[in-house]
Amino acid sequence: MNVKHYRLVKQAYQARGEDLTHLYQLILTIAEEASLNEALAHLERCVTEKRLAWLKNYLGTLERTGNPLDDAFRIFYHTYLGLSTPEDGEIAERTGRKLVTRWWNRCPTLDACQKLNLDTREICRKVQHTPVQAFLMEIDPGLKFDRNYERIRPHATFCEEIMTLGE
Repeated sequence: MNVKHYRLVKQAYQARGEDLTHLYQLILTIAEEASLNEALAHLERCVTEKRLAWLKNYLGTLERTGNPLDDAFRIFYHTYLGLSTPEDGEIAERTGRKLVTRWWNRCPTLDACQKLNLDTREICRKVQHTPVQAFLMEIDPGLKFDRNYERIRPHATFCEEIMTLGE
């Protein structure tokens, strides 16, 4: 990985506001010199580092229920992302080992992808998937994150995400 590119992405990521268009424009510029996959990998690393640093600072202070799925849902979606149900999404399915959510909240990544004609299926898979998985594994190593990339905005009216707990 190109250290210069990583530093540029990290600097832009740390300086981002609510509008991620500038950040993704930088990603596209780096992709011209390197590749889109490399540029997105730099951003994925930044997102992972930020989430894990947040969790390291706060996980010990957060109330835990003893149910890893409930804890992961509350800590990731409610506490970290600031989302709530039913305003921002819904729980579509809940079992003892699986939680399926559908989200329609405002999403800066979706907004930037639409402005720059980027496919959210690719961007979210390559930038957001691994950071969520890393976050959940810190809550409980048996947790697994998945996203239904056929049911993701703007290709659907919501983004469907799945948390499962292994045995």
